[in-house]
Amino acid sequence: MSNYSFSDLCTVDHMTHINNLDGILAQGLLSHANDYQQVDISNKAVNQRRNKIEPIYSKNIHEYVPFYFNARNAMLYANRGKDVIILGFNTRIISTKGAVFTDGNASRNDTYFSNDTDFLMELNWDHVFSQRWCNYGQSDEHIKSSMMSELLIPDNVSINDLDVVFCRTEEQKNYILATYVLNDIEVIVEPSLFF
Repeated sequence: MSNYSFSDLCTVDHMTHINNLDGILAQGLLSHANDYQQVDISNKAVNQRRNKIEPIYSKNIHEYVPFYFNARNAMLYANRGKDVIILGFNTRIISTKGAVFTDGNASRNDTYFSNDTDFLMELNWDHVFSQRWCNYGQSDEHIKSSMMSELLIPDNVSINDLDVVFCRTEEQKNYILATYVLNDIEVIVEPSLFF
């Protein structure tokens, strides 16, 4: 019996350094290596592997804005201790024209790509929302990759679809609220989402 399903999805998440918020709030989320990015938190080796053509629309993966269904994954773990925030976007962006879904990290050769929303019903959501990929010192690469299942949106995503900014600390939240006018965007301290 599964504990999770697609219907449990509240937001789709994009992680970024807090210093990138200026550009994001002004321009929306843009695909990789845009001029507004101040701090790149991506893993260079993984990013090189992402420099490839996906099989659905024959676009380079770097032409997409990446989102995770579960931001508490290996990428966030690699950025623990850094000033990272999680941007929670409304799930309606899943229906964006040209969206692509994966069952693991898009950089991997064994990851499956689809543009059919029915594919999302078939994901193993227990693996996607797993709290760990390592037990007793043994890493489960399948679960680790499943936790990094992605939604890829071509080119850009409007800030109008941003519902919430998740912060690890109260200091981050206070900085954001003192620096930006966010209108209807919530800012929530949620340490359990972070490592």
